[in-house]
Amino acid sequence: MLRSTKSHPTAQDVFISARERQPQIGFATVYRTLDWLVQHGLAQEVYRDKDGAAHYDANVNRHDHAICDRCGKILDVEAPLHALAYAIIERATGFRIDWHATAFSGLCAACAAEAQ
Repeated sequence: MLRSTKSHPTAQDVFISARERQPQIGFATVYRTLDWLVQHGLAQEVYRDKDGAAHYDANVNRHDHAICDRCGKILDVEAPLHALAYAIIERATGFRIDWHATAFSGLCAACAAEAQ
């Protein structure tokens, strides 16, 4: 389910989807599996929402996220300026950057249109 969606589901979302195909599966199994996938670099925890629920992404390639403050929608975004930022930071500090995470906060297109 995680690989087939771009919705950045929570463990609860994955559990509900998994139960449709495997009714006997337990929530703990889903949670442990997601944790294992993250630990082995096959998924990433994107962020925790205001209720503390982690959202997951099977896309482990370098990319960032835009998170709607109103509806909670999470979008994958490419931010090519990071390559320039890496070079500036590395040149100024000598620090070698291996990984970064950026989440842009604001309103998605639908919520922004509603707000006007």
